[in-house]
Amino acid sequence: MQAGATFQHARDILYKLRARCPNEPYAEIGLGSICFSEGRIEAAIDHYREALKLSPCNAYAYALLGESQMFQGEYSAARVSLRRACDIDPKGPYGRLADRLLTLMQFLPQHV
Repeated sequence: MQAGATFQHARDILYKLRARCPNEPYAEIGLGSICFSEGRIEAAIDHYREALKLSPCNAYAYALLGESQMFQGEYSAARVSLRRACDIDPKGPYGRLADRLLTLMQFLPQHV
């Protein structure tokens, strides 16, 4: 199965999940991750924001949103999102991911 077909298959599953569980953020997070993997960063950001509307304290969604914002060059917004993930999940995997991304941002040549 080619990557495009695999992404489409995953997308189809996530749309079904979203239809069955419209108040859960995980379908939106998954859809955002697919978009990110396809290089559609703005669409990924939209999905992560939708996930955060459903679950405003979701550290995973904040960490992935921050990562996507970094790729867009939106460093100020990325710092806010990543710090929020760290605050919500300080010792957990999503807080650690966000912390590492904040550290990485310090070394980016275009970082302001």
